[in-house]
Amino acid sequence: MKEVNAMNNRSKGITLAVITAVMWGIMGVFVRDLSQYHFSTIEISFFRCVLAGAAYFLFLLVTKPSALKIDVRGLGICILYGAVAYSISFVSYSVAVSRIPVGVATVLMFMSPIWVAILGRVMFREKLEKSKMVTIGICLIGAVLVANLIGAGNLKLDAIGLLAGVINGIGVALQILLPKFFAKNYERDTLLVYGFLGGAFVLAFGMKPQAAIAHLTQTPVLNLIVDLFGIGILCTMVANVACVKSTQYVEATTTSILSALEVVVGTLVGFIVFREYMTGLQILGAVIIVAGAIGSEIYRPRKRQQYEIPESL
Repeated sequence: MKEVNAMNNRSKGITLAVITAVMWGIMGVFVRDLSQYHFSTIEISFFRCVLAGAAYFLFLLVTKPSALKIDVRGLGICILYGAVAYSISFVSYSVAVSRIPVGVATVLMFMSPIWVAILGRVMFREKLEKSKMVTIGICLIGAVLVANLIGAGNLKLDAIGLLAGVINGIGVALQILLPKFFAKNYERDTLLVYGFLGGAFVLAFGMKPQAAIAHLTQTPVLNLIVDLFGIGILCTMVANVACVKSTQYVEATTTSILSALEVVVGTLVGFIVFREYMTGLQILGAVIIVAGAIGSEIYRPRKRQQYEIPESL
């Protein structure tokens, strides 16, 4: 019976991680549309956080009011979490793609499983299994192919852009790890809702209110509603809640490996929605990522797993 429950819990964790990858993968559709109406990166990041925070606050107010209780120390931790995991991560990615090729920035972002494996070892004493490290390596190879870096010629790499890309990868890793780290003292839901709002608070300092209002009023109403719902609710609230919740059922490294499927989803969305051409190497890279992520579960060493007692979803 315990083994059945463990398998069910693992299935939940894998499903949540895949939902995360899909939601993050489709985000480009909404971001690209908002960019056409001159929304800045900070504005888009701000609306992601504030909408996710407000929506999740209302959701918890109805379904789980106890999760909204927090002390001053916890509020400080949540603001710090939001600043590091969301504000800095979102902005650093934008800096990276503005200074180095998008493909390089994408690969640096998807070094997050490596950071999760390293930091997970330090924070949770998770074992660095050889199978996981091999899987991470396979997924990185796939990411390099999908990013179309093979045969790209002389790449112009900027030191600040590279540093921003590395920071973004660490930020993505911390989005997964920090809620799990503080879970003994604070509920994941509490960290998430105030983390979103904390990220919005920090990003607000980089906003130009008049410009933001102008962009909101000049965007067609239907586009605005769909795009803000997409980036705020689907691609931030749903995605990040699913990501954090998945670590209740599977190892943080497993969550980060499965999140690499975002590269595949994003590439497919680009092909289907924007008619972006995919080369044979990009298709091969996508297949490698899928095979690596799925293979890590199919060929997972059979051993007795220890799980946290899950909070209610």
